[in-house]
Amino acid sequence: MSKTIFGVNERQDIPFSDSIESVRLKHQQQAQQLLDAYNNGDPQAVDKFHRRVADAASPGYKPSLLHARLLVASDNTIPRRLSLEKLKKESKELLKQLKTAAPEALKRLEPRLHVKAATLKLADAQYIIARENGLPSWAKLKHHITAMSDAREHINHSPSSPDAEYTTLHIRCGDDIEKALLSGGFKGDFLEISNPFPQGHVPHFDSLEAFIKIRTTFLTQHYGSYVTEDRMQNTEAEIRNVEDALRHAPEHYERIVLWYEHDAFDQLSKAYVLAHLAELDLNNTLVECIQINSFPGVKKFIGIGQLSSIPEAILTLWSQRQAISPAMIAYGARCWLAFTKDDPLELWRLTEEESPFSDMQQALKRMLMELPWAGNGLSLTEHLSLDILAREGEMRPGAIFSLLMTESDPQPFLGDIMLLAILRPLWEAKHPAITVLEKFRDENPMRQTLLSITDLGRSLLEKNTDWLTLHDRQLPVDRHVGGVHISYNKKNWYWNPILRKPVFE
Repeated sequence: MSKTIFGVNERQDIPFSDSIESVRLKHQQQAQQLLDAYNNGDPQAVDKFHRRVADAASPGYKPSLLHARLLVASDNTIPRRLSLEKLKKESKELLKQLKTAAPEALKRLEPRLHVKAATLKLADAQYIIARENGLPSWAKLKHHITAMSDAREHINHSPSSPDAEYTTLHIRCGDDIEKALLSGGFKGDFLEISNPFPQGHVPHFDSLEAFIKIRTTFLTQHYGSYVTEDRMQNTEAEIRNVEDALRHAPEHYERIVLWYEHDAFDQLSKAYVLAHLAELDLNNTLVECIQINSFPGVKKFIGIGQLSSIPEAILTLWSQRQAISPAMIAYGARCWLAFTKDDPLELWRLTEEESPFSDMQQALKRMLMELPWAGNGLSLTEHLSLDILAREGEMRPGAIFSLLMTESDPQPFLGDIMLLAILRPLWEAKHPAITVLEKFRDENPMRQTLLSITDLGRSLLEKNTDWLTLHDRQLPVDRHVGGVHISYNKKNWYWNPILRKPVFE
């Protein structure tokens, strides 16, 4: 994934890049091949559709090109357990294909290898394989495979715990790796922070009671219909428990380890944690962080949770952890304070200055793109969602979510229910941009509605209309980006894609 997300398009007037479009076209071609294989009775293709497409259980099911595309896109998110022997064979086969100028093989050539195919060597094919698996060289790929093998051996045969050296608290914005840590032999405590800071009003955690009340109100009002009643009833207690754990962590632990990837959900949680640590005495506490934006064998890396079924991957990440310095803690605290303010300019300035956390800067800039965009008043996610419906036709929210995560969003950060919180105002507004064509009885909220774009939605995409001037307070959601309140029929902070900064207009 490209880390340059703020220059989303060369034209700078619509939030799409050439790279995103090329991914769509590639998936479309692969989807057609998969669909053709299904229609020709290929047993592997038939099995893939019937195992992974929910609608395949319906009588008379016939897969669509969209179903095939969703399968192809999701395949790229599945981590591969890399085998050196298999990759050696793959490299030899690739070299043969290159020397015979096979079109599919030639597409895999990188600029530095654009030479006559006849002059290519095995090392060149190995280089291509390494790059395709997320590493800069064949030597690095071999080193990674060895590290994974050693980690697997440790899990299977070593009685020692990787984190036993100190009393340790592991912090993660979700519970996705908790079981993997246990499987990897980790003994430290686990703190889940599931507060979705990219959505809703986010004040500073001081004062504590105001913070808890505002976040609890948002979560119960906007996610309540999609989450179990028990979970919703525990919302306030969960937020309070996290606050208590963070404020007293150095009193109970010799080491605090943060597990985060590069996206806005994670990086805002990381800033939140660092802002707490900035106020504490850490003289007797070691603070470390696992911070990644890719992993070998994962074509489309979205998050550490993708690795949760591979304990040796988690153990390999453990060996890559780095110490968090006081300067890093201070920068994270500044980012949190800026995010919770009602003026986004300080946050924008932090994304422009030299920083110890480039991933945090990129994530914060992605969050600034959730401000209304100059021209139509839509956030980037709203625009991308409408564009998917305009391009692909009617679909359920789950399909929109899948295409957002795997194709359209330059830096995806949403959970599925978070997307529903964005889509619902677009169809519940007095002047809707989306219409609900049909409702279904389905336990999965991402499959309960069939959606289509309206004429107004198309007008918004063409920038003939401003979403915020169409409505007053009749909209069913009160929008915020951190501490910035989005008002209707009033002046607002907008994201200006030409200036690449927030402007008040």
